[in-house]
Amino acid sequence: MPKIVDYDARRTAIGRAVARLIEREGLGAVSVRAVAGEAGMEPSTLRHYFPSSDEMLGFALSLLRRDQEARLAALPRTGDALADLRAAWLQSMPLDAARRTECHVWVAVTAAARTPLLRGMLEEVDEGLDHLSRATVAACGVRGDAGLEAMGLRAFTDGLALNAVTQPEVFTPELVERLLDSRLRRLRDEGAAGGR
Repeated sequence: MPKIVDYDARRTAIGRAVARLIEREGLGAVSVRAVAGEAGMEPSTLRHYFPSSDEMLGFALSLLRRDQEARLAALPRTGDALADLRAAWLQSMPLDAARRTECHVWVAVTAAARTPLLRGMLEEVDEGLDHLSRATVAACGVRGDAGLEAMGLRAFTDGLALNAVTQPEVFTPELVERLLDSRLRRLRDEGAAGGR
């Protein structure tokens, strides 16, 4: 009797293996042989699921995005727009093992994206973060150039996430939360001052 293979489970195992390798050893460690070993399968099997390394990287990124989207969907809504947006921002920060892995993969793919496939996937990630930035600035009631403020918030949060994955001993989860809260407080205070 032929063995029944769960195609989606195999692809997921490969995507998770790619993410673990990137976090542990960097993007340079991602090869067909290394990923196959990490996933516990033969290289020829891996090639059947992902003919190119870009497809493998893209799937790993999309898998981690789905994880993040599931966490966001599960967040309780408080009715306080800024509190809810803060909770969403925290899901994009490397505050635990899962979110650290997501940030490592995002940074690695961002640095290496040279093909339309990977650039397109990163554009989707960027659109989500840009939307979150604009929504946060609007919830804070910031007057003046809201687009510029949203870009500034995006640059701040990207930098915060990058520092947290490259210097975790300095940018601890507690410090990341404090810095994010400080930035949101300043935006809210600016919005309140502008409305007077």
